[in-house]
Amino acid sequence: MFVKKLVEKASKKYGSNSTNSLRAEDVSPHLAFHYGIPSGSSVMAYDSIQQILAIATKDGRIKLFGRDNTQALLQSDEAAPSKFLQFLENQGILLNVNTNNNIEVWDIDAQILCHVYMVNEEITSFAIIRRSLFMYVGNCLGDVSILKFDQRQRTLLCMQYRIPFLESHGFGGQVPVMHILPQPMAETRRVLIVFRDGLLSLWGIQESKALFTVGSIQLSSIPETREVVSACWVSMFGNKVAVGYSNGDLFLWSIPVISENNATVMNKKEIYAAPNIPFIKLNLGYKLDKIPINSLRWVVSDGRVSRLYVNGFSDSGAYSLQVIILNDNSESRTIKLALPLTEPCLGMEIISSFNDGNKQKKDVLALLLKSGHLCLYVDSDIESFLLKSQSKSTPSIPNHIIVRLPYYESRITAAKLYASSLPSSGPTEEDTLCLPDKFPHFLSVDKRENFVLASTRFEGFTKIKRLYITGHMDGAINFWDASFPILLLILSVKPQQGEEENASGSSVTALHFDFSSQILICGDQGGLVRILSFKKEQFSSETMFSFLQGCWCLMLGIRLLKRAKHGAYNIQTIKLKGAILSASINTESKHLAVGTDKGYVFVIDIKGSSILYQKQFPTEIYSGTISLQFENCNHNGYVKNVLLIATEDSSVIAVEGDTGNDLNNNGVHTKKPARCLLMQTLDISSDGVCTAHLQELTQEKHDKDNTTKHSVILLCSEKAVRLYSLNHAAQGIKKLHCKKKLSGHCCFASVVSSHSSGVGLALLFVNGKLEIRSLPDLTLLRESAVRGFTNPSMKSFQNSNGAICCSSDGEFLMVNEDQEILFFSILLQKAVNRNLEPISRIYQRGIAMPQDSYSNPINTQKEKKKGIFGMVGMGSKSKNKEENNSEVSYSYTVEDLSAIFSSANFQFTDETMNTSAKDENVELDIDDINLDDHIDKPKGRNFSALNKQNLGKKFQEFKGLLKPKSEDKLAAGKEKIEEEKSPGSVDHIKKKYGYSTTNETYIPPSIAKERLNDNSRKLQETGARSSEMQDTARSFSSMAKELLRVSQK
Repeated sequence: MFVKKLVEKASKKYGSNSTNSLRAEDVSPHLAFHYGIPSGSSVMAYDSIQQILAIATKDGRIKLFGRDNTQALLQSDEAAPSKFLQFLENQGILLNVNTNNNIEVWDIDAQILCHVYMVNEEITSFAIIRRSLFMYVGNCLGDVSILKFDQRQRTLLCMQYRIPFLESHGFGGQVPVMHILPQPMAETRRVLIVFRDGLLSLWGIQESKALFTVGSIQLSSIPETREVVSACWVSMFGNKVAVGYSNGDLFLWSIPVISENNATVMNKKEIYAAPNIPFIKLNLGYKLDKIPINSLRWVVSDGRVSRLYVNGFSDSGAYSLQVIILNDNSESRTIKLALPLTEPCLGMEIISSFNDGNKQKKDVLALLLKSGHLCLYVDSDIESFLLKSQSKSTPSIPNHIIVRLPYYESRITAAKLYASSLPSSGPTEEDTLCLPDKFPHFLSVDKRENFVLASTRFEGFTKIKRLYITGHMDGAINFWDASFPILLLILSVKPQQGEEENASGSSVTALHFDFSSQILICGDQGGLVRILSFKKEQFSSETMFSFLQGCWCLMLGIRLLKRAKHGAYNIQTIKLKGAILSASINTESKHLAVGTDKGYVFVIDIKGSSILYQKQFPTEIYSGTISLQFENCNHNGYVKNVLLIATEDSSVIAVEGDTGNDLNNNGVHTKKPARCLLMQTLDISSDGVCTAHLQELTQEKHDKDNTTKHSVILLCSEKAVRLYSLNHAAQGIKKLHCKKKLSGHCCFASVVSSHSSGVGLALLFVNGKLEIRSLPDLTLLRESAVRGFTNPSMKSFQNSNGAICCSSDGEFLMVNEDQEILFFSILLQKAVNRNLEPISRIYQRGIAMPQDSYSNPINTQKEKKKGIFGMVGMGSKSKNKEENNSEVSYSYTVEDLSAIFSSANFQFTDETMNTSAKDENVELDIDDINLDDHIDKPKGRNFSALNKQNLGKKFQEFKGLLKPKSEDKLAAGKEKIEEEKSPGSVDHIKKKYGYSTTNETYIPPSIAKERLNDNSRKLQETGARSSEMQDTARSFSSMAKELLRVSQK
């Protein structure tokens, strides 16, 4: 009750002066820039013309990597995982299908979400017709619809053309479409639809029917569950397809190339082969371990050898990624390579990479691992390994590279970010030296080094807009210019080998930089304190240039002179007890205070490198010293220099700064101990303006005489924020001015300052929520979220001090180990992050499409007929050439395709698709039975088997089902579909079939009788032909037996 009254009193006291504090209009939390690979990555796509790699995450983010080292991050409001990700190549459009079955259309040039197309059914497959604006969408019902991207409206349009399940599959109920593969060399004419049950249906776009089906029967006598998981073409002509199954099977099926007149191009081996049996079953060990084959990728490079990348992993943790050579001259064994991965692979793409030395283009196999890391293999090295393996030699396994941030070799364990108090300016000459193309490419397969790129005009730290200091696990300290979206390394200090104090190389745990004295304090886990005193006279234009040259050579591994490593600073070391957690400097007395995890506080004279005094403050739960700060306050009528100590359990203790004598017996303690995150002193003037003693670059000295101002101590813990009176806390009196309980678990807190208004408090929670509150009333100004912060792989954000840091001007810098860096801005400021436009320019206009064509087989690689693909050749040379020429002459243009897709190929398609599962008992009309002789019968045994099944089915349905049906009638053969109005009334139905429209008398249905007699006659003729065929078959069987008997004699 007492605390509640104090809170109400504080709210009344400072509420009237809220105009002098940070305002809501000054706050604009947003992600300024993202560098690296985002956590939670799951799906990849690649634009081979623009050379853009897209990586989608599980929380709705999409990272883009373009040419010249450019990067950009797209964020959707819908934080849903991605299922399919594909480019409209060279169009600047990226299509993302998420788990909510929404298709997002991203304009990567403007980097905006321009349209969202919602689908009712679950999307199970997605494919784009190459060099067109059309795309196939397959759903869980087995239907396929066609969408078109409207370039003018920047939206997706649904076309009238449909591929219904009953027409493409024809059996059973509903089977999801797993893959949609436009046939190579005939993308605008044929498409292969792969269903989950294993059926492969080759669909003719203009014919609007299935031209060929295969793969629907059980291939083993032992019943087993086999579902299609992956599929891809393994032929340039579209006559071979690889299919991976859930039980580990990998089959290669032969698909005929069908000409315009529906004639199949198959050789004799294919014609007399057993139907529905794959011509090759590859045994790579996946079935033995029950590993589903999740993805397949077929690659042909330089016209030498074709390879199939086979990726599989199971929920039990088993995984394997193998590469096999397909057009091998030897049929006795399979040439393969198992890539030595340490975790499952979620996706793979063949991308282009550049050698940083000579800019030589290379094809690189990019593997997205389960942890979110990207693994790179040079594709030519894999090809060379397979070729050498043909000679039964044992070549070395190709090397791989895990993509990491090119900034440091050791993980960051402590970090500080300091901003300049000077107003931000526009681009300068230094910006031209920091263009992204001047840095090593992020996706380079060559070994990258840390380069130092700085201008000769650089004059010390005062010219830097934002300084980033990092301490690393190996004890190194790096100084970065964070004014740019790409960090510039300006100095690196590494532990000296041979010195006893630094021989351990312990992780850096604490950093503190005082700009007025140019002193850096660094403490590590082993208790070693390093004091770096920089020489101010060093930072002139000439001496700084020579100094940077020495650092550049040092970063490249060239050890020149020790003067280059120590020419800018002097080093002092002191060994203390316990890991160093905090440090502070009294610039007036040159005293240094250091706190450890054991509860010790040491005060050191910097000049003499001697310990003045040490004290220990044991606590109940947490023993560490989180924060230290020297301040002047009024104590019993006297101005004293006190040292404020914040312990890990959120207690505040004050001692004399020079002697260490206790100013009180108790200190200030909370009722419920919680881990302390921040302690900061604030000054409140008489008119309510709140200021903070923040560390800034080129800042003016703060007046520490707080006798004329009302000073408070801001104390932030994981569960609450409190404001105590500084003068009362020095006397051990707990006078609470304001308190705010937090709704959640806070993991980081920082005071931010807007030069145009006042100061505020930024609170980051473990679930990614970000709160910005005003000071000193703690009013909530804005609430936001940091996308990607809640991912389990981001534990370093919550447990490591070096993962998050914030400058005084509200710029967050978050590092996820060696994978990504987030630049997050809180306040509304201009020109804070410079050069964002050059590094974010992903799409490049004016890039011409390659001159290859769909239907030009002359420029493509000729496939070998030897090896494991010898049995599925394209037939004789003359026949192959003739059929290829026919393919060229009958290729459709995009305009022709648009005309076909704009017309409805089936009546009432939408109703049929949506109610196909419900309308199973529809009665048949006698007119639905079409027995005309002029229908073109497709060649091959599979077609005959399929037609017999359909014919037998209709015979069964014909028995007793002569009732009228209210559906349109489909014409036979190649005749156009006649549009008929569906009966709208009972009278219309009666009139159509010869009945009277009145209830008096019924006239015999003469019309129906004539049709029945006609169909009966056709059935008799069909039965006669069937009997004749049966007799022919018996004669052939008898002749075969006689021939066998004669040969055996």
